[in-house]
Amino acid sequence: MANPLSLRLKKKFDRYIHDPIAAILAVPFFLILKILPYKLSSYLCGTLMYLIAPLTFYNNRVKKHMQIAFPKKSKKEINKLSSQHWFILGQTIGEMPHINKLIKLGNLETEGLDKIKLGPAILVGAHMGNWEFLLRVGDLAGRRAGYVFRPINNWILNKMQIHRNKDANADFYRKGRLAAIGMAGKLKSGEVVGLTGDQLLREGIKVPFFGIETPTPQAAAVMALKWNVPIYMVRVERFKGIKFRMSVENKLKIPKNLEKDKAIYEITRLISSRIEEWIIDKPEQWLWAHRRWGKTN
Repeated sequence: MANPLSLRLKKKFDRYIHDPIAAILAVPFFLILKILPYKLSSYLCGTLMYLIAPLTFYNNRVKKHMQIAFPKKSKKEINKLSSQHWFILGQTIGEMPHINKLIKLGNLETEGLDKIKLGPAILVGAHMGNWEFLLRVGDLAGRRAGYVFRPINNWILNKMQIHRNKDANADFYRKGRLAAIGMAGKLKSGEVVGLTGDQLLREGIKVPFFGIETPTPQAAAVMALKWNVPIYMVRVERFKGIKFRMSVENKLKIPKNLEKDKAIYEITRLISSRIEEWIIDKPEQWLWAHRRWGKTN
């Protein structure tokens, strides 16, 4: 068990020394990316990530996760896939300061926005393609959506992220009790809310994900049943030339005549299964560095 004094000292060290130093290094980097043309910013970050990431311990984690999902792939195939993943992840970072510009220039094609233009709805996406576009789906449909966010550990960068998201024309709720209250308020007032369904949630329910029973967020299922609101999966795909497509898929078929717990399980399983299908289709575009199956390494 950790010493309380050591924990307090670590918190103070992080807040007053580690976090400011990290911010001093990160802020100029992102300012430079914002100044650069979006294509250069995307390919520069992609190249840097492609060259540097394989030298870090994260590369072993990514490969291990890929082996879990694709046990029949050879070592050569896994190596190639991990390299593609790192390049795309770098591109995603390089494109973050240019999201609005990419939309204005027509680099984002949209499908199915008419499905969510009226009435309350729950939108579920994943960390694929470039997930920053998910924060714009409500605005593109003419709605002011509400999104749940997980704070960045660095408090300075977290404040910057909150400020940067102000141009998304949406409301953001910090993960936890306040998020639950905010999202409920949105749905009761007939608005749309969005969240991701591909992150590990230790207090979530276990459903199959690539054949492994994995703790999975159940918030979408709980809200859909409580407020009788439809769920729409929202997929973002990346194509050559820094082009994207964001698709609002057909309404998720919510099972009827099931007990509450069984219904929550089935809805969560359907969401997880659909995300798995997206990943199988374009595996290089998913965020493999995230510990989706918990601490595997």
